[in-house]
Amino acid sequence: MPQSAASAAPYAPSHAAASVPAVGEPSRLNVVVVGHVDHGKSTLIGRLLFDTGSLKQGKIEQVRKACAAEGMEFEYAFLLDALLEEQEQNITIDTTRIPFHTATREYAIIDAPGHTEFLKNMVTGAANAEAALLLIDAHEGVQENSRRHGYLLNLLGIRQIVVLVNKMDLEGYDRKKFAAIEKEYRAFLKSAGIEAKLFIPISAREGDNLATRGKNMPWWKGPTVIEALDALESQGPSANKPLRFAVQDVYKTDRKRILAGRV
Repeated sequence: MPQSAASAAPYAPSHAAASVPAVGEPSRLNVVVVGHVDHGKSTLIGRLLFDTGSLKQGKIEQVRKACAAEGMEFEYAFLLDALLEEQEQNITIDTTRIPFHTATREYAIIDAPGHTEFLKNMVTGAANAEAALLLIDAHEGVQENSRRHGYLLNLLGIRQIVVLVNKMDLEGYDRKKFAAIEKEYRAFLKSAGIEAKLFIPISAREGDNLATRGKNMPWWKGPTVIEALDALESQGPSANKPLRFAVQDVYKTDRKRILAGRV
């Protein structure tokens, strides 16, 4: 169960995570959300859209009514299940751009697939991002794709990585569990020559540490997800950077190979 504020000593996040720099002029930032399958990416994005008022008027009521009609419990992930094939398979199979905003600036959130067989789609989406939110399930811990996605983000040149340890409610909001996952994954990232800007404990389902801190983790003194996002830097126009062609597929015809992707 959650510890009380009186009994729990403040958790000191690594690398001064509690300090959030001042933000300059409003800008637009492309952020990709990655993580192992079922670690909560769609729920995270749906909850962020809801908590920041980024949804179209009446959208949440529409989804709630649809869930009630089907006898299903409402889930924030349903807000993103627009494609029929996604609804049938209950997985995200393609990258989806979601407009999103805070009081500080506009965002383009890129929801990338977590399944291994859709890894090329994740690479295509991440290639257009300036920053990344990487989710790790607090209950399942670091998984194969958690490591693979870390490697790929580094390969794609994304240096602004915020790791979110999700589903803390399933672990009783235990700070020791969070600290253990942070220690393990930081060690992996270091071995790969990568360093995350922040690790933040969250519950996307309950909204803990997303837009507000809530009362379930009084030991966390670092920023919320929104504060962390607003502290990230825009990388500027891509036209000023080296040409990059993200290859998503290869087609073979006779002796030729055709590369398909996006510049």
